[in-house]
Amino acid sequence: MSLKRRGRQPDLFKVLMVALAVGMTLTLGYQVNLYHLGQVQPVAERAPAPPVIDG
Repeated sequence: MSLKRRGRQPDLFKVLMVALAVGMTLTLGYQVNLYHLGQVQPVAERAPAPPVIDG
């Protein structure tokens, strides 16, 4: 019989949920940061690049 007591193992579902929540929070923060601080040109003002024609 072992004298050492093993601690409870963390519930893998809870660990997965925490990791998922942290990842989603970081992703959402990054997207908000890009939207509010980035210099994004509206789609209507963008023009396609002129084609390069070699002769």
